[in-house]
Amino acid sequence: MASLKGYKLIEFDCDGVLIDGHASIYVADELGFGTKIREVYKDVIMGLKDFSQATKESLKLFSGLKESDISPILNSIPLMEGAEDVVKTLKKSGFIIGTISAGASQYFTDVLKHRLNLDFALGTGVKVKDGVFTGISSPIIDMKNKDYHFAKIVKKYGFNLSECVAVGDDVSNVSLFKKVGFSIAFNTGCLKQEFEKLSLPSNDKASLISMLSLAEMQVKFNARATIETKDLRAILHVLGIKE
Repeated sequence: MASLKGYKLIEFDCDGVLIDGHASIYVADELGFGTKIREVYKDVIMGLKDFSQATKESLKLFSGLKESDISPILNSIPLMEGAEDVVKTLKKSGFIIGTISAGASQYFTDVLKHRLNLDFALGTGVKVKDGVFTGISSPIIDMKNKDYHFAKIVKKYGFNLSECVAVGDDVSNVSLFKKVGFSIAFNTGCLKQEFEKLSLPSNDKASLISMLSLAEMQVKFNARATIETKDLRAILHVLGIKE
């Protein structure tokens, strides 16, 4: 159990932590091209594409879609069990709460900020013209620069990274875990569950699972605590806070 004395701000990853699943995959499933998005994610894990390339490729699939068609889907994305309770409890305890995501767009993190009453939310930027999605814009949050973008947010509040807690599920959070005061690995098998829906040759599936397992080990190794259950309220016990 951690002592929260001295901690001021708590950052949650979006995909797999504040929401139950991945925002882009959920929307793509609803629009009929979920397999294509999963294939892009798979290629990143297998080292066939870098994250920047994959981000551009995946968001290109959304280009040309109407904002009016996507907004209702984004508002229906299921929250992680306990997410609303956790945010309310932590805010009542005086913490600044927010999210920074390498997988979700700024468009969705803004939706999530409203749904959960977060203090801050940051994702990769998207361009919208005349109600139609046309591409991506800065900032681009990738697998290695979360700490850089998060440090800028923390500075605005007048804090240091050592005064912050980070909660995340994948390797995009490792750069943060290494710099914040306390870190929690949560629901690290989220991506593995998504890839189980892909039809792959047995050798490819074995290689993918092996890469994912190594990534999970890296996340857990760099975290101060690990939570396996998919109930976000479990972090309250780790942080020594009563509901």
